[in-house]
Amino acid sequence: MEGEGEKEFLVEEREEEMVGATGPRNPVKRMGWFINPGGGSGVAPFVPSRHKAASFAATEAPEILFKGWRSHLRKWEEWVHKLEPMYGDSWKKAGISEAIKASVYKIRKDPALVLGMAAYWCEETSSFLFPWGEATITLEDVMVLGGFPVVGEPVRGSLDGELAEMEQKLAAEHKKFYKYTCKKPEQSAWMRHFVEGDGDEFEHVAFLSLWLSRYVFPAHPEKTVSLHMFPIAVRLARGARIALGPAVLASLYRDLQAVKDCLVSKCEQEVPSLVVWAPFDILQMWIWERFVALRPDAKNFVHDVEPRTKRWNDVSKKMEFSFIRWVFESPSEFQWRPYASSLDNWRRPSFYKENGEWIHGCADKDEELRSFARCLRASELVGVDCIKQYLPHRVAMQFGLDQDLPGHVRHSYSNWEAAWQTYEIDAKNVVFYISPQLFESDVTLQYSVWWKKYMLFCCIDAVKSIVGPHSSLVIGEKVLRNAVAEKKNKKEKKDGSLPTHKKRKLQDFYDTPLSDWSDFENRCCDGKDKHVKPDKASTLANKIQNQKLFGEQKEENKENLEALGHNEEQRAQTGEYLASESLDKEDEATMDKTTMGDVERTEISVKLSKEHAEQSNQSAVATRENKVKNRTELGEACPPDPLEMKYRELLEDVQMNEPEASVPFLLQARFKLEQERKAKELEEQMEIKKLKEEIDMMQAKLMDLEYQSESSGSHGGRS
Repeated sequence: MEGEGEKEFLVEEREEEMVGATGPRNPVKRMGWFINPGGGSGVAPFVPSRHKAASFAATEAPEILFKGWRSHLRKWEEWVHKLEPMYGDSWKKAGISEAIKASVYKIRKDPALVLGMAAYWCEETSSFLFPWGEATITLEDVMVLGGFPVVGEPVRGSLDGELAEMEQKLAAEHKKFYKYTCKKPEQSAWMRHFVEGDGDEFEHVAFLSLWLSRYVFPAHPEKTVSLHMFPIAVRLARGARIALGPAVLASLYRDLQAVKDCLVSKCEQEVPSLVVWAPFDILQMWIWERFVALRPDAKNFVHDVEPRTKRWNDVSKKMEFSFIRWVFESPSEFQWRPYASSLDNWRRPSFYKENGEWIHGCADKDEELRSFARCLRASELVGVDCIKQYLPHRVAMQFGLDQDLPGHVRHSYSNWEAAWQTYEIDAKNVVFYISPQLFESDVTLQYSVWWKKYMLFCCIDAVKSIVGPHSSLVIGEKVLRNAVAEKKNKKEKKDGSLPTHKKRKLQDFYDTPLSDWSDFENRCCDGKDKHVKPDKASTLANKIQNQKLFGEQKEENKENLEALGHNEEQRAQTGEYLASESLDKEDEATMDKTTMGDVERTEISVKLSKEHAEQSNQSAVATRENKVKNRTELGEACPPDPLEMKYRELLEDVQMNEPEASVPFLLQARFKLEQERKAKELEEQMEIKKLKEEIDMMQAKLMDLEYQSESSGSHGGRS
């Protein structure tokens, strides 16, 4: 909380070099608007731990039960329509009118969407980490899609006086259900018990208790009315405004991390089924709103007074998981402000304005402006049974503002009361900026460079985690860091200025899918790949192809290495490989059995002359010979695998090319080589088909000859 009279600036205005967020563009210096704390406030950016991608194979066959997904309850809609004329004004006063109306709609479950999105979750940042940047479900999304208020009292707290008496009366009624046939307060039995009443206050409290237990905070035991919801229901029935939005969002953050942990663990070992209780249907609607290509046909017309949830009522769309992943990792497919666009007669919130406006104090403003102020402030989300961190300054573009280096926000709570103090704001002294409705926000140049480097090292870590701790990747990472630093120093000496003042090409970053690197991890975990032994001297294309199909056991690796050793003389003659000497099996525990190749670099972007190619190959051979010597001296225990050899080539490419461009360079090469592989496979299939036809013809001729021979023999016998 800020002191009395002290202004709290949620948004900062300053001039920065800006670049496009969804594609390359030369830096433009302009005035920008950033959510605090940011890079301009002198706070060092918070760098999350290296992102560990979940196993996407695990997401295709999960054992995760979404118990909090809203489902149809017979006669529930009738109960809503019965009480709305009597308590509709009370619902509006409490800010729950849209949320109650939204509970009558059915959101069809699509596990592929939800699990695919959960694979990108990062608990440290409370956001999804995509190759192109960060995004997350915010308080604004919970407010618009769920209809839950974000302003009001905390969900926790005790009652006293008359309200406590109402709670005790409801608890006594709750206890009676254990004497009935069902032996517990089942939601369907609870509704049948109260729905036939005359609509008095007690029925209203019972109605809200069921609504909270089923559609807002579902929990174990399943499909029962929770005793813990009674204090909230009593306060809501009296028109009290309770901040349900942050509590719902906290439960989503909690269960997203549980799902992410489950997906990561399934790659390493078998894990039991997971049950989550958060309303993940809100997350699925968030995905539909943000990713246009994944949306089903929304045929429902939304009127002015109806919740936006109606748009997605009872619609679905079947999609391949590979397509979903591609959309998630395409920056052009993501909509930063979907609620700013027009939709039928749906009324947009008041903080969507045609012109930009600074708000100095919002105590006397409408409820929506005060809600938007809370959406912009980093804080702690107080839930029913958890507390989670909310960091909107990491996804400023979702609020129509510009993105800068995100500052670090520490966990400042010791209990839920202290955490709630970080969420409350002084509405009189808060200052923030509302951008124009159609404003296209950007990112700062320093943020773009920072995020590209972070993703680059995440890709390296993905490779490193597969090869294992006994490899030379730790040494290789130091080489990479030194290469980046050396390249930076050379640029500074050459230009005589800071690197940020130089125009940069950003296309390399926007085309970098992180999942291409996590594919290595998935294949190692699944163990379903078929290894292809090379019959001929392999080029760079064949090496990358074999590395992509790597996933067999250590015994198979040793057999393949021995096979490569037998063909050593042939490979040396063709000039395609440089094989190392075979080592005795007795020395495998201490010596590194290595087979290195002289790789002819595939033409990707520039056609190299033959002389230049030979020089490059000779240099690569010398470099690899030195590395073999160093590894032998170190006495590493584990034999190298094709993936580690590929990693070494990556380091060489980094030294020869721009560090930021090394990853897309390799990905582009792999794509082209896969196309060549498919073309070769097609040719081989055609040749096999042709050979089969020739064999059939030969067999037919052979049968004719045998028949003629038998015929001539029979004629000779007769004669």
